[in-house]
Amino acid sequence: MSALQDTLTRVLARHLGRALPIRSTSALAADPVDAIGIATVKIVTEEQIQAIAYGPLDAEPTVIARLDPIGRDVADLVPFAEFLKGAVQRALAREGEMRIWVPHSETVAALDVLGHRYWRNQTARPEIVRMGEICRILAHEALFAGQQVIADSAQLLRDHAITGQSRTEDGHLDALLAWFDAQVADPLEEARMRSRFPASGVLINTPDRRDDDRVDRLRKEAKSQSGARQRATHDEIRRILSAGARREWNLMVSARRAFWGLELPTTGLEDLVALSKRRLSAALTQGHFPARRADKVAIELDELDSAQHTTESCMLEVDDAARDCARRAGASIAGRVVARNQPRPGRRPCTIEVETAQTVVRTRRDDKVRIVGTNVSGVVRDIAIAASGGTRVRVEILNGVRSTGVLVPGARVEIVEQTGGYVRLRELSQAAARGVWMFFGDAAPVLQATPRRGGSPLTVARGSRRP
Repeated sequence: MSALQDTLTRVLARHLGRALPIRSTSALAADPVDAIGIATVKIVTEEQIQAIAYGPLDAEPTVIARLDPIGRDVADLVPFAEFLKGAVQRALAREGEMRIWVPHSETVAALDVLGHRYWRNQTARPEIVRMGEICRILAHEALFAGQQVIADSAQLLRDHAITGQSRTEDGHLDALLAWFDAQVADPLEEARMRSRFPASGVLINTPDRRDDDRVDRLRKEAKSQSGARQRATHDEIRRILSAGARREWNLMVSARRAFWGLELPTTGLEDLVALSKRRLSAALTQGHFPARRADKVAIELDELDSAQHTTESCMLEVDDAARDCARRAGASIAGRVVARNQPRPGRRPCTIEVETAQTVVRTRRDDKVRIVGTNVSGVVRDIAIAASGGTRVRVEILNGVRSTGVLVPGARVEIVEQTGGYVRLRELSQAAARGVWMFFGDAAPVLQATPRRGGSPLTVARGSRRP
């Protein structure tokens, strides 16, 4: 969506007093039967979880309030570790199908920090180590475009609808939800009021409600107390932390309800679901091994890029709004077949010429393309200015030459680039075997000195050019 369209849509949303959908389909498949939720509260200065709420989405959450979140004793996290272990076992029984709702990306970051702290901790209990590994796997899966495991409620709402406030203001989940609540008369005023309190996985600490400062002070006081006074102080800490975790949980539940309330179809996501299940199942079974060598990092970057291409291709196939944006950017060509050259019906060679009124076309010669909604694909062989002032594209059909409803003059078609997902495992693995000195060598290679050619560097360069 262009900046101008974004601004105009936000003006309309503010005028109507509600969020407006900007997609025609959902980027998230339907929840499995046992989808779960996790909400965390962290220490701002330490990036450590001090409270966590978790459990099934259709019940009250279990809340763990940690009295000493930066201490070495992690026995208080064992119930959460057992909960994650059970969720993973159920996911493996379904070939990797799993859905975890979180309020926002800060929760994923907090889980990743938790994983970093314990997944290789040799002094921690085995269930805590496994919990750390699972957290790292979940955080890594969240990096892939189109992944179907981690449902970031705030990001899902921002990706599928637009409000009457700025993008920065949309970053506050509670303020964002004001635009999805039909009972709110003035969402702009309500959103500004809600934004007084943070919605980013930390305790409230405003001039009129200093929860974070109070917990910090109570922890210091508890160290010098004993008996009933210490127990009362600990109870007060648990009460504040539990309230903060439940607040994050309630925001997540409300955001999930608002997202499914958009009632967007969840069709056409089979490939993304299959890829996500495959990645998660492999990681949970084989373990998490971060890429450290240059070739492994390159393979991981290729996997992330492949996921991005696959997601974009899927969205162009099923989402009308995404194709509309792609047409304006020239990434999609909507037009009419004006000619077909196929000497033998149903056989190759076969070429079609498509004429469109679009003047902005991003496709180039020799690009692999496909026709949306069909099995027809081919290669662009020529692009020219049409007599009508638009663009004329000639495509050599490689697959689907027997399609009779598409490859006929007068048929309306939409052409998009055939990207697909491809990971160069063999090439990148062979690069490691060759041992390129830049990545794997301890010293740079010794270059043989060559006789200096006469003249300035510019003269030498000109003489080296091919005629």
